[in-house]
Amino acid sequence: METNELVMLSRKYLSGTASDAEKAALLQWYNAYSEGELTAILEAMPEEDEAALEARMLQRLHTVTGTGRPKVRSLSGRVIKIAAAAVMVGVIAGGWAWRKHAAIGDKRAVATIAAGKNPVLILEDGSFVTLDSTQDGVLSQQGQAVVSKSASTLSYQQRGNADAAVHYNTLKTPKGGQFRLILPDGTSVWLNAASSITYPTTFSGKERKVTITGEAYFEVAAVADKPFTVTAGNTDVLVLGTSFNINAYEDEQNTKTTLLQGAVLVKGKTDMQHLLPGQQAVVSANNLQVIKPADIFATVAWKNGLFAFKDADAASVLRELARWYNVEIIYKGGMPDGVFTGEMSRSLTLEQVAGLMRTTRIHMSITDEGRSITVTPN
Repeated sequence: METNELVMLSRKYLSGTASDAEKAALLQWYNAYSEGELTAILEAMPEEDEAALEARMLQRLHTVTGTGRPKVRSLSGRVIKIAAAAVMVGVIAGGWAWRKHAAIGDKRAVATIAAGKNPVLILEDGSFVTLDSTQDGVLSQQGQAVVSKSASTLSYQQRGNADAAVHYNTLKTPKGGQFRLILPDGTSVWLNAASSITYPTTFSGKERKVTITGEAYFEVAAVADKPFTVTAGNTDVLVLGTSFNINAYEDEQNTKTTLLQGAVLVKGKTDMQHLLPGQQAVVSANNLQVIKPADIFATVAWKNGLFAFKDADAASVLRELARWYNVEIIYKGGMPDGVFTGEMSRSLTLEQVAGLMRTTRIHMSITDEGRSITVTPN
């Protein structure tokens, strides 16, 4: 690859404008050389290009040293600029940078996950509909609500006045699945893997209430005289019209509500707090803490087809992988230490992810025909 082309591809990647083909070309080039060879090649890059690239690189690449342990690998000067490309599909952990082990397109992949796999609609009478095996179109009419499905979206349309009797449905996504729901007021909800939402088929009365488990992203339709409330465990989020994400998985210690637009009131067990855009409320058993600014990109990356970690411990990274790939985590030799920062696509196979993680302090072995992974520190 010519130097000018390398500079162009690096700039496009670091500015977020590179196409998939250009990203692949950059990674293919990066993986073709040893670190010594990279150093020699990059030393020839023009100085003005180095300064521009390094400034953008620092915004995209953040390496950390773990829990007081020394860096295992130090990438210096111009070499680190191209290492930034690894953030696209790799994990930076404890100063380790991924390279040469991604196995992208590997035909031996063990598990391929497709979003939207086997979501289930549970009706009030206990009957259920498996949505992936149901044709698009009108599914049923419940009171004044018409229920229909299109691609990976379930929608409710209210016709006539709302029923005096309120009917409730529940939409559940499995591990490895995502689905979108449009409520009768026009509110859109994206459910992450292993999540659920219970809601009325029509919104009658003076308020709108839903309950979730797991994680969901909301774009709430503004209805001035009907505030919208989301309940997730010990947390209530009250809104009029806004966009926010709520993470309330049972295996996570805290419930996190992150506001993108508008304003919300978050209520914990004993406290309440108004959020402004860019802030996050973290509710524990007995405490409510506001983080400002929150990492919006990492919070909603799942909705955009990415894993994104920022200073995340190994346990939280592995829990997220387990939910998406529908595997059991088996630990041998204790929990790996260190923290992780980086991005990778959710379209990667489980084997590709295992290959990436092996270049960090985590060794993942796929066992039991892809139904579990055994984790040992390197």
